[in-house]
Amino acid sequence: MSFSFIVTNYNIEDYVGACLDSLRPCLQPGDQLILVDDGSSDLTAEEIISWLERNAPLEGIEVCPIFLGANTEGGVGIPANIGLQEVRRAAVFFVDGDDWLNVEGFRAARRRFERSDCDLLIANYSLYDEASAQITAPADQPLWHEASRAHSAEACRDLALRMIGVPWRKIYRASFLHDQAIRFPEGPFFYEDNPFHWRVCLAARHIAFVDRGLCFHRVNRAGQTMAAQGAELEAFFDHYETILGALPDDRYRADYQAGALRWLLENMAWHVERLRPEAYWSYGCRAAETLALIPEADWQALRHCPVAQRSWAMARALARGDLAAVVADWRGQETLRCLAAVNQRLDQVEEAAQHRAESLQALRHWADAEREVAAFESLQALQAARQK
Repeated sequence: MSFSFIVTNYNIEDYVGACLDSLRPCLQPGDQLILVDDGSSDLTAEEIISWLERNAPLEGIEVCPIFLGANTEGGVGIPANIGLQEVRRAAVFFVDGDDWLNVEGFRAARRRFERSDCDLLIANYSLYDEASAQITAPADQPLWHEASRAHSAEACRDLALRMIGVPWRKIYRASFLHDQAIRFPEGPFFYEDNPFHWRVCLAARHIAFVDRGLCFHRVNRAGQTMAAQGAELEAFFDHYETILGALPDDRYRADYQAGALRWLLENMAWHVERLRPEAYWSYGCRAAETLALIPEADWQALRHCPVAQRSWAMARALARGDLAAVVADWRGQETLRCLAAVNQRLDQVEEAAQHRAESLQALRHWADAEREVAAFESLQALQAARQK
């Protein structure tokens, strides 16, 4: 089975070469490599051209470089859709141009997909923290123990919807995406992979799982969408409404609605830990507007859900219109975080001062010892001179 690889890029000149180097051994004769640069203002496009020149010819690989010339509106939606328009192979795999692939993990997932008749295969991945150089597992790692027990189509769908919905952990059947007319939403927003994930999971006839890491995903990189801390996060409420609008009218709709609310509450818990104070009122108003319309049955369905409980009280207060109280609590929590950071810095200063004091004390001891040695040597020299 041949694959179409869609690599989306924007202002990642320092990373795209390493990404493509890791992708090279994953390519097989008959595959298609689609490279979409979303109007980068740095040297990303030049790095792509240079890599293609260094690696030419890619025997048996159809290469489709696309340079948009100007940055498109929103996030990855438009360049990803442009890449989908060029797909000519049986399977689709997305690659973020600042990530790098786990070659053995990808090959294992590819073999699993080729042996299956699934529309969608979901795999694992790892996070690489650019600031600390630490590699960790994603937040949904505990869900993998359920994969072996998910046998029915609905059990697989429920598990898939609870997993983090990034596209670069999945392999898609191209005919499935085409027949269902599934594309990324386009507009002045980010995080558009979330409604795309829901549409895919709801439409998929068969979903498979493989607990192998496909790639290493960078976080805490300068300029990254994941670093958003302001009004950009309000897009999640638009995406929630988009997800609700796409839900099927069947016997599972109530479960899907509760699942969508769980997804929103889980993301809100993540948002409030990173929101800048100047974004509190705007974000709170948008949240209250959406949460006030949620039926009580959806709330009650999640009353004992551990994931939802992380932001339950806050979300319920916003739904009641207690915006001022919630913002006051956010400000209080921010103050506590600032105080904790100050205390941590003070501890570091005190530790450094103590270290300097210990070093100074050791230097004094050394100097005293050197003086004593010098005095002893002087006495020895004087005694020797007298004996002569």
